[in-house]
Amino acid sequence: MIAMNKTAKIVLIVLSVAIVFLIGVCLFVGALWNGAFNLIQPKEIKTYHGPEGKYSLVFEQMGDPQWPFGPTDVRLTLKDHNGKIIERVSTQLFDDGANAGEHNIASISWDDDVVTVVLRASEMEDKKVSLGYHKN
Repeated sequence: MIAMNKTAKIVLIVLSVAIVFLIGVCLFVGALWNGAFNLIQPKEIKTYHGPEGKYSLVFEQMGDPQWPFGPTDVRLTLKDHNGKIIERVSTQLFDDGANAGEHNIASISWDDDVVTVVLRASEMEDKKVSLGYHKN
């Protein structure tokens, strides 16, 4: 068995600590890069108003798209004329890592008891989302 002198042990310990520290820093930077610590701030894309101005529908992007080509989190919020939230729906758009935009709203139908939104993106089938007017 090879005997290690005191200096060699100290060097080995210092190198081990340095390697563990560098690995930790790399993991932390990688998590930041991928948005693990992303404070999800909504970014309003557009507000659509229903007939007679009774209701509004707010389309928002939540944070950034998942890097590099992942989904984008979006939210649809239905409000009454006083700004009170009636219903809120969160979903994802699969659009090759692109930010959400007005082009992702294929259509909006303001029916008697629901508003129906059709979301469109390049890597998914059109998605229907319905929000009811009379929910509390």
